Amino acid sequence: MDKCKLYRKITRGLPLNDDEVKLLGEIIREELKFLIRNNILPTPRNYERWFLVFCHLIEKGKLPPDAELVEIYHTIYNGEKISDVKFDVELTLEVLSKLIEEFHRLIREHKEYADKKEEELSNIEKKAIEGELTPLILELLIHIRDIKAQNERFLKRIEEQQHMIEELKERLQQAETEANIDYLTNTFNRRSFERALREAFEEYKKRQAIFSLVLIDLDGFKRVNDLYGHSAGDLVLRRVAQLLRQSLRAKDILARWGGDEFAVLMSGTRKEQAIAVAERLKKAVEDLEIVVEGEKVSLSFSYGVVESEDRFSSLEEMIKEVDYLMYQRKKSKNS
Repeated sequence: MDKCKLYRKITRGLPLNDDEVKLLGEIIREELKFLIRNNILPTPRNYERWFLVFCHLIEKGKLPPDAELVEIYHTIYNGEKISDVKFDVELTLEVLSKLIEEFHRLIREHKEYADKKEEELSNIEKKAIEGELTPLILELLIHIRDIKAQNERFLKRIEEQQHMIEELKERLQQAETEANIDYLTNTFNRRSFERALREAFEEYKKRQAIFSLVLIDLDGFKRVNDLYGHSAGDLVLRRVAQLLRQSLRAKDILARWGGDEFAVLMSGTRKEQAIAVAERLKKAVEDLEIVVEGEKVSLSFSYGVVESEDRFSSLEEMIKEVDYLMYQRKKSKNS
């Protein structure tokens, strides 16, 4: 596929007219949205390749569904895989930060160049008036002025694109936070906790870096929801989460594991130590003062504790055992 007109002009450093600048902005917006939507990291290589695809299609006024865009990509690049690096929020933020820095640098250099040329142009105009230069030279100066005006419009558009990228960066940072935090309890959610847990498990397998996993299930929580409603249940979860967080070490990772379940990852902690912490937490929860509709809500919890050991061939085995221990303890309470 031949390169589109806009692509050729940009790569040759030729000035763009207003319509071309508008088209460039549209291509950048649509391409970035597509890359993020399809889990493709906007590295310089990926960005340039997909820019060519979007340049062709948007120039023609046609933007097909994502599946067709992928087919077009394979056609252009002879079936090559789409991306050698998958989308990752932290890496994407790093790429966007570098892109913003580059925008700042280009704008700064371009303005310095423009100011220098403006000064030179003013000197030429002054000489033209004093020396009564020919109409041909004066006409040339008018054209230069026109190019300068186009350049200023281009700079303005570039700044607009920079603002768009900075806004995208902010949204990604917000999305990263929302993807890792449980909105109700303000603790880590299960997805982010499992990621941290897997890293700890891999560290143990490599370097014997011990850790303990504690799984907590609130006793009688269903009764709170049934008697007082879900808003009361939410209040209980928030208060318990706050108490647990305040009672743990800064390096301990606390997460909401499920509806009324919490999990704690305690690095450098043996099972006996983790059990002692769990008992202390249990006592603190039982002493917690929560009043709903004039009545004090009585709380407690059941827990399971496991320590990283060689007998666990996978993280899933470890989770299965701590879950079993927790429910055995809960079952013995109920019986």
